[in-house]
Amino acid sequence: MSYWIDQPPSASNLRLFMSDGGWLAWDDQEEDGKTRRGASGQVEERLLSALNATNLMALLGSGASFAAKNADGKQAPGMGDLWDDARQKVGEDDFDKVVAEVWGATDKKDIESLLSLCKMTVELQAARGAAAGQDVADDNPLDLPSFVQKAEQAILDRVDFVSENTDLISHKEFLRRLARRSAEKARVKLFTTNYDRCIEEAAVARNLALIDGFSHSAVQRFNRDHFQQDIVRRSASSTRADYVDGVFHLYKLHGSMDWRRRKSDGVVIRRLGHDGNHEPVLIYPRSSKYQEAFAPPYLDMFAAWQAALREPDTTLIVSGFGFADDHISAPIWSALESNLSIRLVLCDPCFVPVAELDDTGLIGEAHVIEKTNDKLKDYQNRILRLVREGDSRITVLNGRFSDLALALPEIMGETDRQRLEARLERIRGQDHGEG
Repeated sequence: MSYWIDQPPSASNLRLFMSDGGWLAWDDQEEDGKTRRGASGQVEERLLSALNATNLMALLGSGASFAAKNADGKQAPGMGDLWDDARQKVGEDDFDKVVAEVWGATDKKDIESLLSLCKMTVELQAARGAAAGQDVADDNPLDLPSFVQKAEQAILDRVDFVSENTDLISHKEFLRRLARRSAEKARVKLFTTNYDRCIEEAAVARNLALIDGFSHSAVQRFNRDHFQQDIVRRSASSTRADYVDGVFHLYKLHGSMDWRRRKSDGVVIRRLGHDGNHEPVLIYPRSSKYQEAFAPPYLDMFAAWQAALREPDTTLIVSGFGFADDHISAPIWSALESNLSIRLVLCDPCFVPVAELDDTGLIGEAHVIEKTNDKLKDYQNRILRLVREGDSRITVLNGRFSDLALALPEIMGETDRQRLEARLERIRGQDHGEG
């Protein structure tokens, strides 16, 4: 992925998947005195139509968080980073012993598979002990429950990388353009599998409001009924209520690094820090994610996810999501099968092999790249096949979240309030030495 590391964000990095199987460059190209049209016109038209849908929803995966930057280099972790952090937290020798015992020799840094195997081993040992009428943990030299606990703590610590000083320009631009929708339309629904607070901090910086299921009391408690609320502006001299611009619904499908469940009553609150009275509310990377998704508050999030996909005249924008989680991917495919009015915009840098971009991107001459990555997930391949069959509801783009954010069209003029907020943000940036 070195190609993408050094590539500045730009809509021109995007390539559109065509029904003939080629990936069309964004910009036009002059060849032999003739102009070969690029994808920009088609994509802008599709995105404009998509953003004006009655219902608009977005799904952001871990790839979107890679756009967040910190001056100290701390950023969103990949699976290999989580593996390294867990190994350091547990201790290299103890970590390697567990890997050898439950997995065998491996060079693959797949923390999700490792934790899945550990949890299954613990459950098998407990079942075996119950059948034999004894505690097999006493005979096991590896303390797997403690290992899992330390590994999960390392994950929780690593996803806490966002602060008010984090550069979230792509997230802010993404939210700003979505916020241009008329406040009279249904609120944009943002779904994310990420634990971090990129969306929340970007919304604060843009003075946008998030309805995320938590109360506005001193102790913020989760209650799904809060998603039925909205934010309006009322004048003392009028009984008319105006919907406030820039309000989003935020659903964190796998929990959040600042959610805690009180052990005393099971209530989920927003809180930072660790103590013995609260436990983190996260679905950690392991194979039991599907089963855990049916426990509250995740159940409320997934119910909203499936219901939103069934709404008529809906657009779903997906970026940074690798379709590795079947409990999220399957409802997308089901919606494509049954909801004729749904539109899907899928953007990810995984579709075109990086080697193809390295070979051609140096001089930017390849107008169409014919090769598609042969290691895509099943649902990704299914979606590409639909495009090949001429399904006009689907737009597949090869590119990053940061590129997509800049490609989203300006669907309406800024309000006076939005222009004021933009000026104030520029002033704040100058005060912090950002401009």
